[in-house]
Amino acid sequence: MKPLSIRLQLSLVASLLVLAIITVLSAAAYVEFEESLLGNIDTTLQYMGEGIWAELVEEGVSRENREAAFRALTGRGASEYAGQCRIWMDGSPNDLFTSDSPATPLARGLLHPPPEEQPDVDGISLFGISDGAESGRRGVLRAMWIRRAFNRQIVNILVARSSSHVYHELGEFLRLLLVLGGSTTLVALFLVPKIISWGLRSITHVGGQLEQITHRDLWREGRGMGEVPVELRPFKSALDGMLLRLDRAVRRQEQFTADAAHELRTPLAIMKSTLQTLRMQPRMAAEYEEGVDDVLQDVDRMEQLVGQLLTLARLDATDRVSDPVEVRLDILLESLAEAFDGHAGQQGARVVYTNGRAVCVEGDETELRQLFSNLLDNALRYGPPKGVVRVTLQDEPSPWATVRVHDEGGAIAPDKLPHLFDRFYRVDSSRSQASGGAGLGLAIAREIVLRHRGDIAITSDSQAGTSVIVRLPRK
Repeated sequence: MKPLSIRLQLSLVASLLVLAIITVLSAAAYVEFEESLLGNIDTTLQYMGEGIWAELVEEGVSRENREAAFRALTGRGASEYAGQCRIWMDGSPNDLFTSDSPATPLARGLLHPPPEEQPDVDGISLFGISDGAESGRRGVLRAMWIRRAFNRQIVNILVARSSSHVYHELGEFLRLLLVLGGSTTLVALFLVPKIISWGLRSITHVGGQLEQITHRDLWREGRGMGEVPVELRPFKSALDGMLLRLDRAVRRQEQFTADAAHELRTPLAIMKSTLQTLRMQPRMAAEYEEGVDDVLQDVDRMEQLVGQLLTLARLDATDRVSDPVEVRLDILLESLAEAFDGHAGQQGARVVYTNGRAVCVEGDETELRQLFSNLLDNALRYGPPKGVVRVTLQDEPSPWATVRVHDEGGAIAPDKLPHLFDRFYRVDSSRSQASGGAGLGLAIAREIVLRHRGDIAITSDSQAGTSVIVRLPRK
């Protein structure tokens, strides 16, 4: 399913929010209006009830005058909203007064009021009942029931008034709310997308700018994307940072490709020149053998370079070890020191391992072996011909396992130390290129250390020699 655009999603959310607000406000207005209209009727009923009670308890008034007063209080004949009244004593089968007439019979709800609505003595109860003449809500009467002590008995005064006009007004008000609410919703549906489009114009502008970016123009100082809202500034900052990192990565990749081509072209050119020289004129078998040996040396160099390039490509594919295992670092270092010491001894150099306690790290044993092999090979290659390379596994309480590979070589200039881990970088002063190498050993070592969540550093001093310090998290 195709995802909805941000503009459409925001439009739907905003429109639903407007509709919800209109619905809640309309419902609240309807309820308040209904309570207000019914409150007016309740106030009128209360005045009617209190007036009837006052006439009932007044002494010296004849029955005819009292009943006339009752009819006058209920508004009989004075209005279409005239009230109805019924007065009776608890336990008496006959009513003291009723406003029943042939033209307007007393509602059934007054003759038989709901027992659950009966108030306590000196209390009142307000409720709705049917007038018996119409069905539905328009036929509802609003009634008030009063019970009070009178002549050692309990008198009941029940007055009611039609509330049909209330619901007529409420119906009109509801239609008005529907018209206004519907119109407002339609206007919101029309305006909200335009307002959101206006608010998203900065994103649209940035998108247009991004479409113009190519791999040759990933980052340019002062690239203008226009002013963006405060909410989008973190996004713009992150985007600028990402483009800068991508630009640097592309530049490194381009430089890497150029350097690799240069490193491969040199031995190829030498091999071609050697073979062409051999073919120029007949030679002795020894000369042919010498030429073949020279070509084989160049092939070995190319093979080593291609192997290192493949290793870097594999390490670049992921930044974490896929299936780490527990590796005894002390055993690995001791075995490498013994192997390199046997090879170095042929040139009069030595590799010495300082025993430390058992230390375990988590990672890829093959990669760790290659890491320290590169460091030992580098130390022997660039150190003094008959010098001593010392490998030390520091024995100290720490969450890190620290390995130091030290040789007695001359000092490296401080301004060149930060570049030693760059690919194809070689120091051409104290550490000569004459001993071979493409400048990838330390670059591979750094990538392996980073994949194992560690760090690597180099220190160099003309008196103390050169040390490579590797820190790896302990298991």
